[in-house]
Amino acid sequence: MFNRVRHLTQIGSEFYLQETEFDSSLLPVELRELYDSWSQSGEADSLSSSAVAESDWPVAIYVPERYEEHYAYPLVIWFHSNDTDEDQLEDFMNAMSSQNYIGLSLRANSYCHSTGGYRWATNGLQFGDVALRDLLHITTCRLRRAFHIHSERIFVAGSGGGADAAMQVLIQRPSWFAGGIFLDSAGQPDLLQSERLMDLRGKPMLQTISRDISNDQLARHVEAVRLLRAAGANVQVELKDRPIDPCSGEVRFIDHWIMSQLSKPAFAT
Repeated sequence: MFNRVRHLTQIGSEFYLQETEFDSSLLPVELRELYDSWSQSGEADSLSSSAVAESDWPVAIYVPERYEEHYAYPLVIWFHSNDTDEDQLEDFMNAMSSQNYIGLSLRANSYCHSTGGYRWATNGLQFGDVALRDLLHITTCRLRRAFHIHSERIFVAGSGGGADAAMQVLIQRPSWFAGGIFLDSAGQPDLLQSERLMDLRGKPMLQTISRDISNDQLARHVEAVRLLRAAGANVQVELKDRPIDPCSGEVRFIDHWIMSQLSKPAFAT
């Protein structure tokens, strides 16, 4: 697979993430057994299928200007707002923290002709025949081969429709992520009907809700938060006077929130 990737620092203007052969014999014995078991599963087959291997979906990455190759960076996977595209990543990362993280963003899967931007069709998170979770997983693995990323400090984040997509991905594969940040999501409780919901126990989440939403939207948010907390997720809710502009200094508090999670004992290295 050759994903078109925009690299937003001095390291280069454009490059490709290429797959290399993985040698499981290099793993410790206990991890090798787990990997061998996974590699024989249906999930491994889906990731190596031609649809995933040949997919070519636009993504953008963000690497700090003063990148330190010996430091294991947290990764923020950004799901952009409706009617924009993956290029929003640069503005979001610069507004949140220009130095503390590596960022990754995929273009949404539905084009809106009236706005000229892209939206997330959360009723089917697919890119053609490829499931978003599979494309995201293989892209992240390849990104980790190019940059030093801490595998246990990967957060999903999104705004608006992107927040709903980010939440759906987190619910589908909670073990892949350290937590989630959801800015002004639609608050769709139906997204939370999953057998994996109990796997969110202890998972930190940050959710913002605007005070100017309708009573119906507020009710949906309340129900969504109730379901997440009932599943054991650690949901922190921030009330804002208006929806947050993800490309403004308003999002600086996300950096403080993530850093506070990383300082907790469970994240200690």
